[in-house]
Amino acid sequence: MPLTGNAIIGQSGGPTIVINASLVGAIQAAWDLDEIEHFYGAIHGMDGVLNEELCDLFREDPDLVEEIQFVPSAALGTCRLKPTDRDLERAMEVFKAHNIRYFFYTGGDDSQLACHRVSELAKASDWDMHVIGIPKTIDNNLVVTDTCPGFGSAARYAAICCQYVGRDAEAFGTLEVVEIMGRNEGWLTGATAAARPEPDAPPHLVYLPEVKVTRDQFIGDVQDVYDRYGYCVVAVSEGFTFKGEERVTTSDQVDEFGHSRLGGVAQWLGDVLEEATGVRARHDKLGNLQRCFAATASQTDLDQAYAVGQKAVQWAVEGQTDIMVTIERKNDDPYEWECGATSLMSVAGESRPVPREWINEEGNDITDEFVTYCKPLLVGRACELDPGFTSFPRFRKHMIERKLSAYERE
Repeated sequence: MPLTGNAIIGQSGGPTIVINASLVGAIQAAWDLDEIEHFYGAIHGMDGVLNEELCDLFREDPDLVEEIQFVPSAALGTCRLKPTDRDLERAMEVFKAHNIRYFFYTGGDDSQLACHRVSELAKASDWDMHVIGIPKTIDNNLVVTDTCPGFGSAARYAAICCQYVGRDAEAFGTLEVVEIMGRNEGWLTGATAAARPEPDAPPHLVYLPEVKVTRDQFIGDVQDVYDRYGYCVVAVSEGFTFKGEERVTTSDQVDEFGHSRLGGVAQWLGDVLEEATGVRARHDKLGNLQRCFAATASQTDLDQAYAVGQKAVQWAVEGQTDIMVTIERKNDDPYEWECGATSLMSVAGESRPVPREWINEEGNDITDEFVTYCKPLLVGRACELDPGFTSFPRFRKHMIERKLSAYERE
């Protein structure tokens, strides 16, 4: 017997260029399902659940919903809340008060762990509720799934930036270090090289945190490229450090998930290079633009993001629970894929590095295997957004009435 009741969807962690495509896929899938009576959006993810800040997504104009899928960042707002046991108990009170029978949460490995804990608590509380995780991260480090919605668009942006800044460095005959997001996995950094239009195009060198190089090798690599071309562009992960040396750019501060704040690698390495080579070195940190510059969205990424949101709702109503929707690659050329599923516990708290065999022996570039994997994910939209003066639509956010007393977090 299918469950009938209400649903909640939330967005968690760092937003992406395509996170709202997953949201729209879920909303549109729910429109025609009798089992979902009301579909609520949690404002700022789990924070919104705990505080009963829920908006009725079925009251939004369908044309507006359609447009939202192309809007970057989290349309419902996001958070980095790592729920405590007390938080989860409160969440269950909210679910029961609003007859929530379906819960969907979009995020990375920490968010999938939170999703699993909600599912386990619902079972222990004898509350029939289907819980499904929707994958999202520009870092591309979720296990089991072939790729993560958000990665392709962020990678496309980073790759384009390296090409453009390369022309500037060539004009001046300088060194350029570009800092790429990704924390301790180098998927985004490697993708900048996967998009080279020709072998000698920038970035000339890429350094992933999975393979460490010495300071002397790094300086020598850059000097060799500069001697050959008269300029050099280096793409480096924010998690980079020299072999045998302590990381010097890690902040003592951590986010709510306990992750150290990384940054400053490009400036540090630029100083190292300028002192060692005597050539002017400049640096760029792409920063948050990697996860919100919608003008360079990947069509593959948009399609996959929409599909995982859509499948989450469809499969939940069919009876599946405690799973995350995955993307399964069926073929490289032509590129073919489909949605799959894995248990939340298989991805919760896990992280996938770039395979060692996809990084060259010297540790300063990627291999053809990485290029084969990455290229189909970077395909641009047939009609790019105007990068100049874009007006993004917003949800009206028709808030529902609270039924519980205010909640104070410890």
